[in-house]
Amino acid sequence: MDEIFARAKSILVIWADDVDPENLPVFQETLQTKAKQANIAFENVQMLLDSRRATSSFDIILFGLVSKRDPPTNADLFNEFFRLLRPNGYLITHIEHTTQSQAVDHFKMCGFTSCNPLDTNSSFLIENKDDDVKKLGSLWLCQKPSFDVGYSVPLRNRGNSQTGQVSSTNETKKTWTMDDDDLIDTNDLLDDNDRKKPDVKNYDCGTSSTGVRKACKNCSCGLAQELEQEEHAAAKETVKSACGSCYLGDAFRCAGCPKRGLPPFKPGERVTVPNMSDV
Repeated sequence: MDEIFARAKSILVIWADDVDPENLPVFQETLQTKAKQANIAFENVQMLLDSRRATSSFDIILFGLVSKRDPPTNADLFNEFFRLLRPNGYLITHIEHTTQSQAVDHFKMCGFTSCNPLDTNSSFLIENKDDDVKKLGSLWLCQKPSFDVGYSVPLRNRGNSQTGQVSSTNETKKTWTMDDDDLIDTNDLLDDNDRKKPDVKNYDCGTSSTGVRKACKNCSCGLAQELEQEEHAAAKETVKSACGSCYLGDAFRCAGCPKRGLPPFKPGERVTVPNMSDV
């Protein structure tokens, strides 16, 4: 722990509204004895997001340690801590035992690679906290990974490169590469059965083996509607009169008679509608 403060060049102390302003200079003096070459800055948690400090500005961030009680946190604060820290930077905060598991998960989801509890040698950081708060929680150290926000590494295909390989020296680390053998030919994913043309005779929608047209259960090609219309037309052709008076005209026809609207006709005569030119 002492080595972390000894190597730090910039430290940000984030305090809440319940802090006595007179405790800030005292806390700075205590902290300066551990980090002699560090520049220590203070920021109210309510003004942190609006301060718009530069990205990767601090080696260590101390959150809520000067407060008597642990201040509330949210995802926006966690993301801001991660942004302000330099690669391999540290966040030190106090977490209650009942919320440690949830808090650690939030820190890791925001990008911190490791979160571990600190030993009792770091108790000087929470001297201003109430005794009951100290008993209900402990100090935790979360570290930012060695890369910064937005860092990326291009993938190199050694089969297409001029040298055929990526050099590795003491100054540069070898990056992850991809050989031609690692690439999958999408054509190999298909077998002979996949390349066969579908046999339309095996589908339900269309003509059956007996030559009868039928529609599948979830027909969407229009065959079901076409067959339904044909059934209605056939039903009208085969309808027989139950009263025997349909030929006399609408005055003698039933309410559901299929001949309603047609002119009177002789029994057995086929009814035809005259064309407009004949009227």
